[in-house]
Amino acid sequence: MKKLPFLVIFAMTVLLFGGAQPGYAAVTWQWLLSLKGQTSSGHSMRMPSALYCDQAHERYYVVDTGNNRLLSFNKDGKFIKEFDAGGQLQSPFDMVKDREGHIWLIEKGRNSLTMIDLENKAVENHSLSYHGLTVFPNRLEYKDNIFYVLDKATGQVLKLDQDLKVTGRFASRGAMGFVDFKIRNGLLWALQRDAKAVLSFAMDGKPASSVVLEDVVRFPCSLEVGPSGIFYILDRHEGDVVVFDKKGRFRYRFLTPGQAQGRLYFPIELKFDPWGRLCIVEEGNGRVEVFAR
Repeated sequence: MKKLPFLVIFAMTVLLFGGAQPGYAAVTWQWLLSLKGQTSSGHSMRMPSALYCDQAHERYYVVDTGNNRLLSFNKDGKFIKEFDAGGQLQSPFDMVKDREGHIWLIEKGRNSLTMIDLENKAVENHSLSYHGLTVFPNRLEYKDNIFYVLDKATGQVLKLDQDLKVTGRFASRGAMGFVDFKIRNGLLWALQRDAKAVLSFAMDGKPASSVVLEDVVRFPCSLEVGPSGIFYILDRHEGDVVVFDKKGRFRYRFLTPGQAQGRLYFPIELKFDPWGRLCIVEEGNGRVEVFAR
């Protein structure tokens, strides 16, 4: 078999994965599997918005917003089942599970933080407020019996106890709020809406650091933080992932827009799963793409 010249291989690599700064390898992630396809109801995903990873049961849960349901898959990407709470869900957008195994959903259709008790077949809708103002939940995390909710109206992250009482908040110093956040490495990390900075906080809300990012992201929509402190920013309009070092310096970007396997079309969420994979939820392609090193 005839070998391709090095320059041809390099050009193909740049085309598929994007450019990289000298000394940094762009081809660090390879496509592994997709969460998609027909389910028992015969409907494919429509505008999925979030992914929840259940490490204990080795399952993925996809929030299928356009079909008002949740879909579960095993670790290998095999579809397990769908759940729509008897048709009660209204535009679910994000989810977590608490220590009792209850499902908690952000439902944008009713602006609710909704609890689903599968064992007792109970559904509770909760409207949130803070200082007399309505909270519009946008992103959700759960850690050590505490809920963390990103309020889209103010761009701040609110800390809620088990009774859904606000006990603290995480906010940017200026007028610019946050577009996404993750709890990683014992800190809460939040991405400013303009992608100019990533702020970190101790879990009691005290500011820990502020990292200014090089201005290379067009439309930031999601953030991840690697174990070594590397920042991954999902660019919704460019359809790629931009990588920065811990000082905010641009290092490389990878993936490209499109509808083929391993390409992105209006991605909305970026998340590391418990097995070290990089998962990207795509509204446009109606799937979750999973990449591994």
